[in-house]
Amino acid sequence: MKKKYRLRKITEFKEVLRKGKSIKTSNLIFIYLPKQINKENSKNNIKIGIIIPKKKCKKAVDRNYLKRVIWAIHSNIQLNNLPSCFSIFLYTSYFYSRYQYKKIDFLAIEKDIKKIYSILLKKCS
Repeated sequence: MKKKYRLRKITEFKEVLRKGKSIKTSNLIFIYLPKQINKENSKNNIKIGIIIPKKKCKKAVDRNYLKRVIWAIHSNIQLNNLPSCFSIFLYTSYFYSRYQYKKIDFLAIEKDIKKIYSILLKKCS
């Protein structure tokens, strides 16, 4: 994922969490805050951050795995077509690395992300 699409500053994270609107699915909560766009600074990019709580996913290895999965899904999505906003994906379901019946799969997260973006396009257009 290119840096121009990543939400990096702590102040931006806090602002999105405080003032943002949310869309919920079975595995993720998507929190977004529309950007104020100046004519001088016409960057119409969506900025994405990922939060995976330690309570939901104990091991750092598993948290990093989930982040890689979410970024990999975003490499297949055309982010230029999405409205410009600051956004955060918050992982909400439990992740068990040892138990196969509970381990979240790539397709379930991809389905949730596509559902979130379709709802976002409807709300912002």
